[in-house]
Amino acid sequence: MPPLPETVAGETCEGRPVTWAEIEATAKEMREWLKFKTTTGGLSAGLVYQLARHYCRMPQLFGERVLLVDIHAVLGQIGGMEKVPFARAAPTKPTEPFTAGPLKGLWHKHWFQASFLATNLLNETEKHGEMLIRKHLNAEFGRDRWNGELITEKLVGKLVHAMVDGALSHRSGSVARKQSRLTGEWIVFAKANGRNIYLTLAGHDESNEAVLSRCSLAPEEFPELASLAPFAAVQ
Repeated sequence: MPPLPETVAGETCEGRPVTWAEIEATAKEMREWLKFKTTTGGLSAGLVYQLARHYCRMPQLFGERVLLVDIHAVLGQIGGMEKVPFARAAPTKPTEPFTAGPLKGLWHKHWFQASFLATNLLNETEKHGEMLIRKHLNAEFGRDRWNGELITEKLVGKLVHAMVDGALSHRSGSVARKQSRLTGEWIVFAKANGRNIYLTLAGHDESNEAVLSRCSLAPEEFPELASLAPFAAVQ
């Protein structure tokens, strides 16, 4: 039996109660938005309701991480995967299959939002920070001619810019047209009959079993998934 409309589904980040009536109304609106972000792709009810909850400002626990999802970042990424015109998708890592464990047979694509920026910058500066600074100093003073030069406030500002903007550009692949390595959390999807079926949002810190449990009803919505891994294995 479905919850009554006045039943409280949870709270916003600010502590305001959210009713099921609000969730249902937002899910209906979300489906309308998603019509403009998909061409052949299918969308599970679970994903639609996830997005609706986040649009109502209800954070979700991804493993041990509590996150409020920027739904427009997710919608943009789905639009990019569906190749809809004017999709605003961040240049994240390419789609990849899960190759082992309970999720084998499914695929994932990263979505990126502003709250993931610090992690990406930290990862990039740890790996390439020295190279980025050397590159800027060489441009400023000539190759390897900066040793002993006075570090002025203006130069410090330029170095900070190189470490932030330069690191982000380097990681996103906009420098030298390299492959993007921007990371975030996952859109988990299946491939069937030449199209993507989007199942759930998931986090790196979650167990595979927890992610799969949110996808368990997908074969009821999309019967073509029933004979495919990982769903065929659990029947």
